[in-house]
Amino acid sequence: MIKLVRLDYRLLHGQVVFAWTGHTSAQRIIVVDDDAATDSLKKSALSLSKPAGVRLNIFTLETALSKMPKVETLQENIMFIFGNVAALKAFCDAYPKIKEINYGATANRPQTKQYGQSIFLTEEEIAQTCGLRDAGIRIFMQQTPSHKEEPLKL
Repeated sequence: MIKLVRLDYRLLHGQVVFAWTGHTSAQRIIVVDDDAATDSLKKSALSLSKPAGVRLNIFTLETALSKMPKVETLQENIMFIFGNVAALKAFCDAYPKIKEINYGATANRPQTKQYGQSIFLTEEEIAQTCGLRDAGIRIFMQQTPSHKEEPLKL
């Protein structure tokens, strides 16, 4: 069962991932990020970052989508983490079963506008996020389970 879908450019970030896996009782984390999935150093670092006893898969977008029929049969609590808005939007377009997304953190970059404490979006990412929202997906911001959940207002 998918327990959490999270956007976080840092992928598995220290205490944040420990807090969310504990809060959701996640037994498996699936990272969907083309860069991480094709970089052995990033894969190794992510493997070291996950909580002990939690399974980790790191997939490209294409691979993640192809594996969804199998993922749906797993008898585990699963947390999905996406590294960027484009991959998240493409995944949700192809797999319309996602009903809510936690925008945890996006990088502060040139040409971005800040939303909340740690969400920075470009115009293209705003359009993609509006597309997700228009598809009926509830989008909220919450860095850790102890932070207040806030709707992402664009």
